[in-house]
Amino acid sequence: MRPIPASASGRPLSLPPAPRVLLGALAAWLALAPTQAPSAQEPASPPSQDVPRQDDGAPLGTEAMKELVVLAQSPDAAEAQRIRAIEVLALVTPPEATEHLAQLLRTPSLPPALRLTAMASLQRRVGVDALPALLPVLDDDNPQVRAPTARAIGRMGGATARGALEQRLAQEEQPEVREALQQALSDVEP
Repeated sequence: MRPIPASASGRPLSLPPAPRVLLGALAAWLALAPTQAPSAQEPASPPSQDVPRQDDGAPLGTEAMKELVVLAQSPDAAEAQRIRAIEVLALVTPPEATEHLAQLLRTPSLPPALRLTAMASLQRRVGVDALPALLPVLDDDNPQVRAPTARAIGRMGGATARGALEQRLAQEEQPEVREALQQALSDVEP
């Protein structure tokens, strides 16, 4: 079995046996990350069936969340592992994970694939309640993030989504983003 990952400070975690086994299993699962990251033009596909679920055993708690956030933000980690860490953040029990996902989405220094995975994970975690976190991303500097965000907002629907998409369409200059905005507006239920 692989050793338990070090904490953010670099020291081994001092945990009772049950959480230690859970974190060890989580670390081993993260090592099996897919070999290819999703493209920046489309959001990450819905997490695969091999993503651990809360009902697969003990819920992932605060310690796991902290380790996942550290891995997701680590520029030294492989992008595929960072993506898997972000996907798993959708499944941890602490409510703070929602804000961590929103923060990852809003971090312009992260690669688009990571930000889009954070968007998909946030939607998976809270559903349409993710809309307030997605709306400001329509004004992001990166068109590779704006276009998929527009499509996601369009799928969420509602009057707020329609208004934000219409407002952004009036300002948008990038053809691929304008197309995504128009498509999103056609998806919004009146």
